[in-house]
Amino acid sequence: MKASVKEYLIFYIYNFFKFIFTILPKGFVKQFLVLCAKLAYKFNKEHKHIAKVNLDLAFEDKLSDEAKDKIIYESYKSLLFNMYEFIENQSISKEKLLSKAKIENEEVILNAIKENRKIIFITAHYGGWEIAIPYTALKYGTLAVVNRKMDNPLINDMYIKARDRNNIVMLEKKVAAKGMLKAFKQNHNVAVAIDQHMKNGMEIEFFNKKVMATDSTARLALKFDAVIIPMFAVMNDFRDYTIKVYEAIDPLKIEYKSEDKVKELTQLQANIIEEQIKKTPELWFWQHKRWKKFYKNLYKRS
Repeated sequence: MKASVKEYLIFYIYNFFKFIFTILPKGFVKQFLVLCAKLAYKFNKEHKHIAKVNLDLAFEDKLSDEAKDKIIYESYKSLLFNMYEFIENQSISKEKLLSKAKIENEEVILNAIKENRKIIFITAHYGGWEIAIPYTALKYGTLAVVNRKMDNPLINDMYIKARDRNNIVMLEKKVAAKGMLKAFKQNHNVAVAIDQHMKNGMEIEFFNKKVMATDSTARLALKFDAVIIPMFAVMNDFRDYTIKVYEAIDPLKIEYKSEDKVKELTQLQANIIEEQIKKTPELWFWQHKRWKKFYKNLYKRS
């Protein structure tokens, strides 16, 4: 698809800032991103409102408004630090990328590999997801990652090339199911962030509220006897992460309570994401309309 003049302009601006971020001292870059987070928190009224609605839905009156506001600001900061990871990881060496994170409970992954099990890594838009995915791909083998195509074709092409050098195969979100099947047949593992709003899918509970969630990971796990391994990149500081690996969800070992195995597996995955968000809520991307399907009116600004 041919790019427009506007898309070329955005592409060149993006590359300008990418170059600037590369040559500037990391301490300065960190302070600049913190400043951007403060400005976004102050002036980005629409997404701040969305985040507040989400926090009200998730925590109700268990947290004060002051605590929720602090989470929103920290969420902006986490997002910007993660965006920096997206930029930097396109050009740094494997060794430098791996040095930015340490991993906990690694034996869960190693055991699955040793047992020759197919693996579905699940994560969320939480902390440093732009470090978690390439880190896992570089260390444990090629990952097929479900992702929405970027609107700007020039940046999207650059993104695909950057992912490729980090041992990642991109799967278009619209045809994710077929892509994941193909990936397994090619002996690749799969990674999916499963915490976003969906128009369709399976109805489950998230923070005791109804949401729609993808059931593709559950169906794939059941079809191929694959293990589902949840992982989250918890931000310690700028360019410093701990990748926390949860115990594997093994569809062969679960004692199902009903005949709807797909729904039980889907709900179980959502429960783990909820558990991790509760531990450090400021690292989740609160600025998206996660509960839009059933609480659409709440997101409208008066």
